[in-house]
Amino acid sequence: MTTTTTQIRDYLLRNSPWVDAARTVDTVKAGDPGRPVRKAAVCWYPSVSDIRAAIARGCDLLVTHEPTFWEHAAPEQQWRDRGPGREKSRLLRESGLVILRAHDTWDNWPEIGIRDSWARYLGLDKRAAEGSDKRWHAAYEIPETTLRDFAQRVADRVRPLGEESVQIIGDPRMKVRRPALGVGCVVPDQEMVEKGADALIMCYDGASYWSCRERLAEMGVGIITVEHGSSEIPGLRALRDHLAATFAGVEFIFLCEHPKTWTVMGRR
Repeated sequence: MTTTTTQIRDYLLRNSPWVDAARTVDTVKAGDPGRPVRKAAVCWYPSVSDIRAAIARGCDLLVTHEPTFWEHAAPEQQWRDRGPGREKSRLLRESGLVILRAHDTWDNWPEIGIRDSWARYLGLDKRAAEGSDKRWHAAYEIPETTLRDFAQRVADRVRPLGEESVQIIGDPRMKVRRPALGVGCVVPDQEMVEKGADALIMCYDGASYWSCRERLAEMGVGIITVEHGSSEIPGLRALRDHLAATFAGVEFIFLCEHPKTWTVMGRR
């Protein structure tokens, strides 16, 4: 049976009742959605390197979580023919590669979506509290440890994802028993502190310093900050696995060729 991008998109939307299908950013960004899909790649952000890799490996479709052309709004028109958008547009036009965004659907997919895959990847499996909407944020019970040791645990887990360090605000000796996390830029905030969270795992894109991290640190919680991609790559790997199990006639691969951050420490 032939599978198309339209069928994959319809499946994701049909099983995401929290998404407004008329307003979602989960649309086709390039290519013919009626084209048969025999091989597809899943990535977090479709860098030029990921697009080239998908083409080189014979993919018909690239499923991405973040925008192709650096704009969250569905049409993504602002940068298509400017700067590096020209090269992306040329590659997509010449190859016929289809790009489908799976953002609003996969962010809140139960148990294997972005939040829950991130928690599982960090070894957080005893959920103690959720945010009021039960989708974006959650806190977890762990054996008592220090902020320094818990941050080390997070750093050890994100290093294989391409991020060599994490940033921490708070007393390294403070006790941590209930860390909380969120979904990408929708970082845990005061509600989770009020529900007992004593450490918050955030991403830089969703947690500006003075308006978010500094404010929450003054409430006495530890703040651990990672890159956006690090917090979502586990969920995108889960998406690849889920799509492969759902659409058995399509070969799904995972790509992770977007630029990674690295750290230079100041000399003493």
